[in-house]
Amino acid sequence: MTNKILPPDYHGERYGLTYRFVNVGDAEFIFKLRTDPVLSKYIHDIQGGLEGQIQWISKYKQREAEGKEYYFIFYKDEKPVGLNRLYSFHDTTYTGGSWVMVPNSPMEVVLAVPLIIREIAFEELGMTFEDNYDATHVENRKVIKFNKMFGCKIYKHFMDVKGEYVAMSLTKEDFEANKPRLVKMLNLE
Repeated sequence: MTNKILPPDYHGERYGLTYRFVNVGDAEFIFKLRTDPVLSKYIHDIQGGLEGQIQWISKYKQREAEGKEYYFIFYKDEKPVGLNRLYSFHDTTYTGGSWVMVPNSPMEVVLAVPLIIREIAFEELGMTFEDNYDATHVENRKVIKFNKMFGCKIYKHFMDVKGEYVAMSLTKEDFEANKPRLVKMLNLE
């Protein structure tokens, strides 16, 4: 659990995107994204169909209320464009993941989402270290490359049901050092 609990109506706007916590009404959007054959290539499968997704979100809302996990939906021009999550809080360490975007989203939108997630974790929740122990599939080269641009470092390789993964970590200092360059490069100022 994080030391700071975000309010149930938490929402924000940054870099041309708006965002809020996921709720049960988002289940169909999430299910479609997470079961798309191209998008789900490197992520864990959803169990139980749409009803399973609804049940998962219902249980997640309790973890959210306890400050154990935060799952966000992002909008561009009032249309949902993606998801990302903060979880596995331990003192000042967290994991970021479940990053999935609608197909053909503009690159600046796609890359703004993990930027915002890290800003929330480091700047609002007071985290100092991102430990992505759930990891990234080794063939998901774009995500690995982007995370390295933030300053993430690979610290282990391991096998999972979908193949080989790499676990990466990121310090708050490395995030802060690399963030201005990324914001400028993505024209998000």
